[in-house]
Amino acid sequence: MIPKKILIVGGGQWQVPITKKCKDLGYIVISTNLYEDSPAFEYANYSYVINVLDKDENLKVAIKHSIDAVITDQSDIAVSTVAYINETLGLNGINTDTAELYTNKFRMREELKANGLNHPRYKLCKNIDEVISFYKDINVPMILKPLDNQSSRGIQFLDNLDDIEVLYKDTVSYSKDGTILAEEFIGGIELTVEGFKYKNSIHKSFAVSKKRYFNDMVGVADTLQYQPYFEEFNIDDIKEINSQIFDKLEFGITHVEYKYYNDKFYLIEAAIRGGGTKVSSHITPIASGYDTNELLIKTALKENIEFIQNDYKNKYVILRFFSFYGGKVKNILGLDIKNHPNIIDLELEFNIGDILEKPIDDRSRVGYFIAYGNTLNELDKIVENIEENVKVEFE
Repeated sequence: MIPKKILIVGGGQWQVPITKKCKDLGYIVISTNLYEDSPAFEYANYSYVINVLDKDENLKVAIKHSIDAVITDQSDIAVSTVAYINETLGLNGINTDTAELYTNKFRMREELKANGLNHPRYKLCKNIDEVISFYKDINVPMILKPLDNQSSRGIQFLDNLDDIEVLYKDTVSYSKDGTILAEEFIGGIELTVEGFKYKNSIHKSFAVSKKRYFNDMVGVADTLQYQPYFEEFNIDDIKEINSQIFDKLEFGITHVEYKYYNDKFYLIEAAIRGGGTKVSSHITPIASGYDTNELLIKTALKENIEFIQNDYKNKYVILRFFSFYGGKVKNILGLDIKNHPNIIDLELEFNIGDILEKPIDDRSRVGYFIAYGNTLNELDKIVENIEENVKVEFE
């Protein structure tokens, strides 16, 4: 039997896991990405240096290889290209309207509804005067966002008008047409929910995390901690809300961010791809026992995948980003701790001699680790062990 062929749009480090998964399952993999040294190219059967945003060039590759399916993971900007190829070739997958809904932050606000779901006050702004007017109308701190970017780029916190021109200019620089979204800042606890929409219209929310941010860095997370339950809220409530907002999705991995404030859940953003930094490929399977990457691959290839409730004992899992910055790296210590059986992954994205600066967005963080425990106490001890051992010495 001739192996089926899958095009994966995106070949960066976060697409390596799903590329390897496709190969492990016996499929022929075609990978496209902007850079010749893209990490996923090493694991693909065929690779092409193409911008993931270039829909027509990616379509040509799809036609050349007579692909059976096209997918992506952990990348918002590739979602629209996947949908375009699906529609053009009549493949099994999301369409362009669905892709636009779950990548355009304004449409999310306008159209995603669910019982128990709240939205902050918001306004689509085409110029700085509209931002100023909206700020004066609601008279509370705001968040400025590009409509369709990723990795927290261009997100700015606005609590007075003194720096409005600088903040507005930065956000607009990440907007394709100069239009941005201004919305009320919601305090409280930030959550993420990882799930999967099955072809038979069933959506399941598999894992929930509390998110924490670096001090004085708006939108740049330093920790996501996944737990089977939380003291502050009923985890079943947010899972139920989460499963309602994907009625327009054909199938696929889902990743949503919420705020929990004054006993209410507020939508921040919804995505139809896995969370970055190996959330869908590494964390969701460990936290819940469900491999959403494999579910996506097999569903895209028209295999009949049904939801089956497992009896897996959910784990406590943490994704934490290191906060090393302050000069030129002289030495790196303690990396042998990566051999610990409960550490799923640990990566430092710098070398001796590099200069480490304070991160300004998700992409500029310098390293991370993923670890798990059967209890919260076990996980806390593992985290403490990592942070005591992994050190950076500066010149």
